[in-house]
Amino acid sequence: MTTPPPPFGNLQHVAEEVDATQRAKAASDALQAIPDLQRWLRELRQGAVQEMRAGGMSHADVGAALGVSRARAQQIAEGRTTGKRAE
Repeated sequence: MTTPPPPFGNLQHVAEEVDATQRAKAASDALQAIPDLQRWLRELRQGAVQEMRAGGMSHADVGAALGVSRARAQQIAEGRTTGKRAE
């Protein structure tokens, strides 16, 4: 894969780095930052869901808008994770 998946197009410079050592270091730095990126994105999503709820949407409405169940929408609003992250 030579092109990063959306919405990570701004990382294209890593693939375009001519020097293999610098390319490997940049890729390593990006990989090591993934947990922080995931945490930030979860917080961003939680805030957006809370905003949707404050705007009058039910958990069922939020779930339908996001393509998840009502229960999952409630979990997101409460900041609860599922799967491996919950362990």
